[in-house]
Amino acid sequence: MNDYPDFLYFSLVDNAAAIAGELFARKFGHPLPDWPYDLMAFFRCGDGSLIPLSYTKFMPLGNVILVGGCMTDGRAFASMSEVQRARLTASGGAMKHLLRFGFERLADRCDAYFGYCGDARAWEVDLSAGFVPSGHDKLLVHWHKPLNEQTRRALVAMAHALGPF
Repeated sequence: MNDYPDFLYFSLVDNAAAIAGELFARKFGHPLPDWPYDLMAFFRCGDGSLIPLSYTKFMPLGNVILVGGCMTDGRAFASMSEVQRARLTASGGAMKHLLRFGFERLADRCDAYFGYCGDARAWEVDLSAGFVPSGHDKLLVHWHKPLNEQTRRALVAMAHALGPF
C-alpha cells in the first residue's frame, strides 16, 4: 500500500540525461553515469503538467543493486503549492517515496539493495525508505527478501569492498 501524496508520479525513464542531466551535473559535479535504471518522481501541477522533482539511479551488480545519485530539485519543490509542499514533507518527502518505488519495482531483479551515503539528511531519508546501516561507515542495505546470515555477510562484504559508489 502506497502512502505517497496523490500528486506524485513515479517512473523508470529513458534518456534521463535530457530530463535530469543538468541538475545531476550541478549537484554532483559530473555527468550522469551510464547505469541501466533511471527512476524519477514527478509532481502534477494545477494545470495538469508534470514537473520532474526527484531522481535516482539503480545499478545491477551481480545479485544486488547499487542505489546512487539521489537528488531532489529544490526549484521544483519551491514551485509546488504550499499545500503540496506541506503534504509531501509530512509524508516523508519525494526521495523516500521514489526509493520505495524502486525497491518495489525492481525487487525481482536482486537479493538486496545497497546505498552509499555521506550526508546526514540523506541518511535519515534513506532509513525512512527502508535502508538499514550495514555495519560499515556510510554503507546502507535494504533487505527485501529472506537471506541467511552467511549470504547477508557476503553481500555486505562485497558492497563494502567497492568503496564509494
